Amino acid sequence: MSHPIERRWYPISFAVAALVLLPLSVLLVSWSVIDTEIWAHLWDTQMPRLLGNTLTLVLGVGIGVVVLGVSLAWLTALCEFPGRSWLDWALMLPFAIPAYVLAFVFIGLLDFSGPVQSLAREWFGSGIRFPRVRSTGGVIAVLVLVFYPYVYLLARSAFLAQGKGLMEAARVLGQSPWQAFWRVALPMARPAIGAGLALALMETLADFGAVSVFNYDTFTTAIYKTWYGFFSLTSATQLASLLLLAVMLVLYGERRARGA
Repeated sequence: MSHPIERRWYPISFAVAALVLLPLSVLLVSWSVIDTEIWAHLWDTQMPRLLGNTLTLVLGVGIGVVVLGVSLAWLTALCEFPGRSWLDWALMLPFAIPAYVLAFVFIGLLDFSGPVQSLAREWFGSGIRFPRVRSTGGVIAVLVLVFYPYVYLLARSAFLAQGKGLMEAARVLGQSPWQAFWRVALPMARPAIGAGLALALMETLADFGAVSVFNYDTFTTAIYKTWYGFFSLTSATQLASLLLLAVMLVLYGERRARGA
């Protein structure tokens, strides 16, 4: 039986749980009325493109944050080099930069009329061409640079917890540095990397500012346009519930990857 003092906290706990579940309840209740005309229009004109863009963004950002975050975590956790002490915390600074701010800076510097391309044309002639900045690759690059610290921070903690003893033991057993990394360090750090990846993907799915700057339509921009374009809060809420379902699938995949 629970202690009487513990039972005093039950009303407060239930009240907090109700507040947390209230937005989710609104999303579920929104499906009680479906505007078939709006959904038919969305499916005929935008939904396939939205699904493709969102899936491309998730895959690109997922690969990017894992490659960049894990490599930087390995570099700062187990390698010795000048400047390592300040690089440990400097690599977490993107947490303080909103994605849309970096998107503005990225476009402002690297767009066709920006200073980088303008200077390159002055130096090397007008025939020089850069990849188009306002593209899928540009959005992915910005989001990777903003969200990789999720993977970096957790992977670095996992590598530090392992210590150098395991790597030295693998080297004694005849493994090369790369083999020791792939066969020993990386598998042991996989749960932490998976957790960081899940956080980065949820941030990617929820981002609105950066994709709007690039005029790259995803589910978040579709929610906004459905609300203010079609003046249908119900349909926008239903789209938001589908986005929540995608987040739940990401969390489920992360748990399965950890064997939980």
